[in-house]
Amino acid sequence: MAERAPADYSPWRMSRDTEDAALGAQVAASRRLGASERMRIGAEMSEEARRISIEGERRRHPELPEGEARRRVFRRLWGAELASRVPVHRDP
Repeated sequence: MAERAPADYSPWRMSRDTEDAALGAQVAASRRLGASERMRIGAEMSEEARRISIEGERRRHPELPEGEARRRVFRRLWGAELASRVPVHRDP
């Protein structure tokens, strides 16, 4: 059986330490942006998170070429089978 979300769950609440007034302001600002702008911001955040993950992999393993660091991050995110389908730029 699936676990139920807590009664105070909100998909907008990323952190339990956000005051209700601040959360309300964040939600209102997001709604004013419109769907396409929220999508653009979400895509930028996703790309930035991916870039940070790849950079972290390279810091942990400085000997890795960037392409291999990217492959490792993709495998961790999507699993080996799906990650193997993603074309990765060749290292110089």
